[in-house]
Amino acid sequence: MVDYVQRARDVRLLVKQDGIEKGLLKAVERLAEDNEMLRQELFAVTNLVNKMADIISEMVTASVGLKDEFNKIMDNFHPDKDMQR
Repeated sequence: MVDYVQRARDVRLLVKQDGIEKGLLKAVERLAEDNEMLRQELFAVTNLVNKMADIISEMVTASVGLKDEFNKIMDNFHPDKDMQR
């Protein structure tokens, strides 16, 4: 018995086993269930990617701040600072 519909042969098997009306009804119901499952999984993946993008954005912001602080430290305490003036 086919619990899902992945290929045309699955539809043909359902139609052969249960007749056109019942077979096609089963195939459409299984496609609808698969579609809903895929929708939920895509929603979860989209949320995960959004969270990852937020984390990367925060990391970039932090790295820019660290770079600015490093440059300030280098400007203030670099050994060649007195020679640059």
